[in-house]
Amino acid sequence: MDKICVFCGVKPVKKNKEHVLPQWLLKMTGDPNRKVTFGFNYNSGKQIEFNWQSFTAPSCTDCNERYAKFEGKVKVIVEKLQNREEITGTEALLLLDWLDKVRIGLWINYYYLENNKSQINPRLCIDNRIGKKDRFLQIHFLESKTNSSGLNAFGVETFVFQFNPSCFALRINNVLLFNGSNDFLISKNCGFPYPDKIVSKENGTLELSDWRYDRKKYLEIDNLPLFKGVLTLMQPIQTEMQYESNYYNDSYLVLNCLDRDKRIGNLFRVYNSDIISIDKIEDKLEYESVTGKEITILWQMIAKVYYAQNVFLKRVETNNEIFAKAIKVNEKTIDFYESKNKNFA
Repeated sequence: MDKICVFCGVKPVKKNKEHVLPQWLLKMTGDPNRKVTFGFNYNSGKQIEFNWQSFTAPSCTDCNERYAKFEGKVKVIVEKLQNREEITGTEALLLLDWLDKVRIGLWINYYYLENNKSQINPRLCIDNRIGKKDRFLQIHFLESKTNSSGLNAFGVETFVFQFNPSCFALRINNVLLFNGSNDFLISKNCGFPYPDKIVSKENGTLELSDWRYDRKKYLEIDNLPLFKGVLTLMQPIQTEMQYESNYYNDSYLVLNCLDRDKRIGNLFRVYNSDIISIDKIEDKLEYESVTGKEITILWQMIAKVYYAQNVFLKRVETNNEIFAKAIKVNEKTIDFYESKNKNFA
């Protein structure tokens, strides 16, 4: 299996290794050399075990160095979340970029770790995926009587994730980041144009039809109700979707785009059960209170990740029978976490 740079997607120049989950994050959450288990190897049936320090992907030396300052900026933001300090809209956009990086990096890492268990031809890399498609982020502060140190990535080991790395969750001590990104995933939520029908073609391209544009906003993501988080963010991005339309001359989109020429929408947030556009991204984003029945335990949130993966994969019409099998595997995982939730209750 030929190795590609996790950043630029070509054969590494001056080969280096990238810690997809950076070393500053490993140190923040415990012993960097600790061993962890990460699902099962579907080929051998054995549990996957490794230490975090060895969890690396191939990269070019220049590419690796290019992202060093970026990681330093994100570290400051994650430290703020650990202290439950409010972040600005600008910092939220940077965090969304970082989660794009981590999500695709983990996807490539598992591609190598399990010897391409899904038999795919990877076309994604970090450079061609950061800030290129609709995305959302939900931040949860996990309630605990003690400071619970630890780092977990949920959903990255599944077949569904290998076919469509659209959704995962990252637990960083007492903070859970629930993140997703895909074509037109939240355009409808933010009142942006979107196709009601997406068909996957044999060559990997998408056929888009039955366009809708009503400028309305919707809380559920593709009929997926979300638990309440302290901060729920959405950003419509249609940069790579080439379709002919005059939509972006419309006044609503003129007012709600960070870059209208590149079809990059504003940052939106859920607040008081409404979706609002964030016009001043340099301002701090007030956290919402989550109390009483709104509080969700960890097992429920994890089950939601696997459920969301299934929902997002089903958005695209395809005749691929393997997708249906992958969804059934996820359904078993959902049952497992929901049973843990019942036992906990």
